[in-house]
Amino acid sequence: MSPGSSRRIKNVAELRMFAHPLRLRLFYALTAAEEATASRLAELVDESLSLVSYHLRELATHGFIEEVPRRSGDRRERWWRKTHEGFSFAGSDFAGDPQARGVAVAAKRQLLAHQISRLERWIDEDHAWGEEWTDASLSSESLLRLTAPELAELSAELTAVVRKWAERGRVDVEDRPDAEDRPDEPAQEHVLMFMHAFPFQP
Repeated sequence: MSPGSSRRIKNVAELRMFAHPLRLRLFYALTAAEEATASRLAELVDESLSLVSYHLRELATHGFIEEVPRRSGDRRERWWRKTHEGFSFAGSDFAGDPQARGVAVAAKRQLLAHQISRLERWIDEDHAWGEEWTDASLSSESLLRLTAPELAELSAELTAVVRKWAERGRVDVEDRPDAEDRPDEPAQEHVLMFMHAFPFQP
């Protein structure tokens, strides 16, 4: 997997992978774990091993995940990893096909439901993280007046900023593989950041 690589989905069969709630949860669980077995992923998403194994094979068939060669060589336990850092799709790619547009809408709703569930969990549990993390967390809403090209420019700038910080996190992990053994250094945690920017009529 290339750092920062993202897959653009233009095929409705591929898009349907993320209109399914369990496949989406598995993809995110594998994002956090980086590499994991089906049994470990089943624990993370609280589903049966047989069901998780089936959906992992479906994701692999469509090229979203792959076996880790150095860990899957003996075939006793298959390890999985993502083939891309993330994925994206545009509604305009499916606008001419009502059925495909329905799948795109379902995928967007699943993505939003996942994001909201994570945010609700943070709201319920933020006190357990301590003041440093609660003070550092972000919750912001802005009402802007933009043209469509200006919104596209803003989206590109924000994406570039997030990618910069994602790359910084990867470099820190590579440079400090034993950081957890050095309590004097700030601890890294997974941070979920999601943004939505869209036009609306007040």
